[in-house]
Amino acid sequence: MSYNGYLFQFGDYIFPNKYIKFDSYDIAADQRQDMDSFTNGKGVTIRNALEHTKTNITFATLQMPEETMDGILAALERNYINENETDANCVYFNPRKRTYATGHFYLDPSVQFRIKKEDDSGKSIKYGETQWTFIEY
Repeated sequence: MSYNGYLFQFGDYIFPNKYIKFDSYDIAADQRQDMDSFTNGKGVTIRNALEHTKTNITFATLQMPEETMDGILAALERNYINENETDANCVYFNPRKRTYATGHFYLDPSVQFRIKKEDDSGKSIKYGETQWTFIEY
């Protein structure tokens, strides 16, 4: 299956493409992991590559009103497997394989929210671009 209209799904929440700043979407898919790899006395790297790979996905969302951000955050929170770990089973488009893949990801806790402005009534805010990072276990 090739690309099917969305990039990232957190639990059952498909992150709407209309909120993603497309030129900010970065994916490091299927990163190989090593355990106890080393360089020997002759300068040759001896690798112990593990079977499990990891994917990191980073993107920014566009400016949006408070109500929209509230909806996104509520959808993410609703899908947490463990609230302390902010994790979910996710589906994402993997360009390396040109198909969708699944993985267990957590939302990087260092997400920073940029408050862009307050409306004239002083009762609502608008968010600027927000950077999101999802890291596979």
